[in-house]
Amino acid sequence: MRLTHVLLRQHIGFYFKKHWLRQGKRVPNDTGAEQELVARGITVRDPKEVIKEQRPLVDFNIPGVLPPPVAFDETHPLWNSQQAYVYGDQNVLLEGVRQSQALLNTVVYDDLPLKLEEKLDQTKLPTQLDRSMQQAVLSALIFDTEQVKTAIVKVPERPAFKLPRTYGISEGRRNQLILSKLVTHSERFCGRPVNANRKVVYNVQFLVPIEKDGERLLMDVKADSMIISHAPLHPFDVNVYRPLDKELPTLFPVKETISIPTQNIYDWKNEYPISKNYKLSHPHTVLIHCSPGDVKNLTEMPVSSDQKEARTMMKAFAVAASRARQLYGNDVKALPHPITVQAVQTDSKTFHFSVFQLNTLDLSSTTERNMWFRKTPIELYTQCGYVAGKPTLEDYNKDVLRHLAMFYSN
Repeated sequence: MRLTHVLLRQHIGFYFKKHWLRQGKRVPNDTGAEQELVARGITVRDPKEVIKEQRPLVDFNIPGVLPPPVAFDETHPLWNSQQAYVYGDQNVLLEGVRQSQALLNTVVYDDLPLKLEEKLDQTKLPTQLDRSMQQAVLSALIFDTEQVKTAIVKVPERPAFKLPRTYGISEGRRNQLILSKLVTHSERFCGRPVNANRKVVYNVQFLVPIEKDGERLLMDVKADSMIISHAPLHPFDVNVYRPLDKELPTLFPVKETISIPTQNIYDWKNEYPISKNYKLSHPHTVLIHCSPGDVKNLTEMPVSSDQKEARTMMKAFAVAASRARQLYGNDVKALPHPITVQAVQTDSKTFHFSVFQLNTLDLSSTTERNMWFRKTPIELYTQCGYVAGKPTLEDYNKDVLRHLAMFYSN
């Protein structure tokens, strides 16, 4: 039925709305009571002031409603007037290992310590465990059911050409699965007596504030997975390796903090994710992912292998330094006991094994230096994928599992 004036005159809802509006505009008549009260010396107050309760504002989240975005300016709760160099998970050092040496007051040894090399020679993998690891590599890198868009592939000769995106296992998933398989097989190799004193934690964050030459440096890094133990690793004798006999590289005229971005918004505190009251709180081995899509240069140049190794050293230092400050206080410089951390970095194909020993947190010291032992990167395989429709694993290298099993049992 068409709405006409005749119909609207007889519409009950229309009259109700008009009546509601009319009653809402009524003005109460002045009865003169207020003037009588004032004449008798009685104060008249608005009833809203007496009845209304002053409650503090409480922030609460309404499901489905996004909170207002936080402004990245002086109103931010973590704003600091002094800028700091913030080293994160996606940053790499321009000069690679040379820059990390100068920045962290660390000398580099191009091999693992002698005790670990001797233990590696004694580590013999059973044939059954070796075959199981080969099947685990195929399961992690080929047979996993995840299907997402993989990373963009660039053709150096045609940088503007966009190749069609393929579906497969993501880089982060591949790294996570292959490290998980290696740790599981290391547990099988070592047995229950060792496994009872180990535990694996995932996605742990470390914060280490450092001041050097009047400048602030904050290391805000994450370990994708970390093995913690009941007892700390035994430090290596400084008198045997004599780090003071080695010279640190000079980066002049480049600053030691080159390529590290500066920020005003940062959390200037030390944070080690495991409570020191927990019986398995000692850092043992740090397992780090190095996906090409996540780690980038500020100059957009390809990341070199030397820069990847420097990233391993920086993360191992962050773990050891945060643990040292948790044990000995935030102002500690000379450590009562050195802290040793093992580190493994991988992109699911190439593995880099290293050991970092923190001797001092005075990064300008001339009497003490930190030590970093690194192994030449080892490739787990040369090709792992489908060849002519058949899953193929070529040139499998069992030394990767031997090294990790030796690290795990150390």
